[in-house]
Amino acid sequence: MRELVLSVFISLIFSGCFARETEATTTIIKPQEKLVETFIPVEVEGGLIEMEMEDHGDYITPHMVLIKSGTFTMGDSTDSGSVIEKPLRTINIRDEFLIGKYEITFEEYDKFVKDTKRVSPSDDGFGRERRPVINVSYEDAKAYLQWLSEKSGDRYRLPSEAEWEYVARAGSNNRFFFGDSVRDLRNYSWYWDNSEHGINPVGGKLPNMWNIHDMAGNVLEWCEDYFVDSLEMIPINGTPYSVQSSERVAKGGSWNDYGTNLRHSNRMGFPQTIKMNDTGFRAVMEIE
Repeated sequence: MRELVLSVFISLIFSGCFARETEATTTIIKPQEKLVETFIPVEVEGGLIEMEMEDHGDYITPHMVLIKSGTFTMGDSTDSGSVIEKPLRTINIRDEFLIGKYEITFEEYDKFVKDTKRVSPSDDGFGRERRPVINVSYEDAKAYLQWLSEKSGDRYRLPSEAEWEYVARAGSNNRFFFGDSVRDLRNYSWYWDNSEHGINPVGGKLPNMWNIHDMAGNVLEWCEDYFVDSLEMIPINGTPYSVQSSERVAKGGSWNDYGTNLRHSNRMGFPQTIKMNDTGFRAVMEIE
């Protein structure tokens, strides 16, 4: 699989504009995809607690949504993915946390750049402001979240891979939180077929049941975990896989992916210093 990921990385460097085909040779076309589309938007759960985005001048605290503790099945339960998305793992998320309703945007990240006098990441001509920040490495994401923690007094971090998938699924065991059909994906996600081959402003598509946007598509999102090519060793308590390897996990698919690659169980690993024009991140805030 790492050879497969490496080939994807090389294709990004030399082309920069071709959709990933990471899982194209292993994807099983399910019978549901042959049915006539009947799109019914998912219903956002009631009782959600949210903290709205707040501009403090030299920094912005992101819009956050409370995620309650719970248990879910992590991995490919629909046999539509690859071997690295198995075996299925029952994960117990023990503690509540807050997660970004949207991916971190250029508007938010550029405050960090200005305050720390860092080199500003390129938007590759896609635009900035409320579009998700791209061309940031795992290390950049960590530095931003450490800076935001110091500015705000709260504890911000990256999600673990298990936390990320728990939020993406929002209680669903399907390939996507809204079902298994790729036909319905355009209503919730930006990907190769509808993105106009670039990032789009966050929140432009329908959210999942927990009112979180862009958990599939727009940009890949860095997670805290080191990458391992099996779920067998992923901690069952939702904490990150911490055995050191040469790569970190990225989840969610992007504007640069075909729809089948946006399934929630899909996993990718990249060197933590790499910067790509389809990869960003989302913040988690710990609750004291």
